[in-house]
Amino acid sequence: MTSQDYIDFIFENILIFKLNDKPEFQEDKLRPILNAIDENSLKIAAGFNKYLLTYFILKVINEDKIHLEENLKKLEKLSLLIGPMGALSYFTPNQMEYVLDKLNSMPFDDITEEKISILGDEQLHQEFGGSGYTSQDALLNQLTSAEYYLKEMGYSDEEIKVKVEAAKKNPETIDSLFSAPRKEIMSLPPELQQRNVNSETSTPVDEGKKEEAISRHIASIQSEGDEERNQKVEEIVEKIKKIVKDAMNENQEKVFRQMHPDRLNRAFKMLTDTKRKADRISLYLDWFANSFLLSKIELKVEHWQVSSAARQGSTGVYTAGIDFSRYDNIIKDFSDSKLEKVVNISNKILVNPSKKAIQKLGQDLIAETGFDEHLYFTD
Repeated sequence: MTSQDYIDFIFENILIFKLNDKPEFQEDKLRPILNAIDENSLKIAAGFNKYLLTYFILKVINEDKIHLEENLKKLEKLSLLIGPMGALSYFTPNQMEYVLDKLNSMPFDDITEEKISILGDEQLHQEFGGSGYTSQDALLNQLTSAEYYLKEMGYSDEEIKVKVEAAKKNPETIDSLFSAPRKEIMSLPPELQQRNVNSETSTPVDEGKKEEAISRHIASIQSEGDEERNQKVEEIVEKIKKIVKDAMNENQEKVFRQMHPDRLNRAFKMLTDTKRKADRISLYLDWFANSFLLSKIELKVEHWQVSSAARQGSTGVYTAGIDFSRYDNIIKDFSDSKLEKVVNISNKILVNPSKKAIQKLGQDLIAETGFDEHLYFTD
């Protein structure tokens, strides 16, 4: 991908994270600054979550080249810890902001799981109260985090117990727990072991069932926008229809009319640029319509937090959708066969939605490498 692709990712994240109401995040002001940054730095920033991206734009982006690169390396290392698959992914927004406030004065080598975990607990102590934090507390906190990580990776309670007990005896092995592979990838679930993976992902779903399911999803998400937005949407949809002619069906048109104008413009550009007008256009239409509907399916997400030292713990559940629009620039480079596989999977998920299937598709689109080996439909 190019620098402009990464810049588009950043602006898309600004929109998704709802940061565009701040003057520093306005495109006319921010784009010239981003244009002056090298491609590798932009690639790093494009993967930041809301809190890291906010810090980057407000505190780092205007620094000189040397300090910008130094702080980007720090942020990148931190993102591996507090990101969705990181050992400290359970950090609350307050903990993230507490750590970021100290980042500028923090040596690069101090950005480790143990030291960032201690900072996270310091924030909890300030918020909830508690005694001093010891190395034994840090060990227990790491083991608790490891248990949570292994559970998310699909390991049984017995397997987790064995691994954690071994790490207690040899604390130097704790880091290896956080690199344990996902069980579902290394060993297919029993219900899938007798199924032909390639057949599952390549066989199209029944067209009638698909359209019926899509109609249900459309009914649940249709909303009226303001006049200015509706006018923009109408203009772009009409331009798209001139390109695709009869390839767009009625349901797809209804979905496209619910999209944000920015994404519609991206769809228009991709449809305009494609040189394989027949099959490729049909696949793009399916992708944009299906991915938009998938993004609107809200999933129950568990929130987990524990601090052994502060003796504070909380759990809860909230709902959120996975935004698949950020993968537009990834699927653009897929072969027709790979894109068709993604479309077939998205069709099957829409007919029979499940949290596991939606998350699995999102994970495989992120993990571009290994996509062919590990992409299969589960339910």
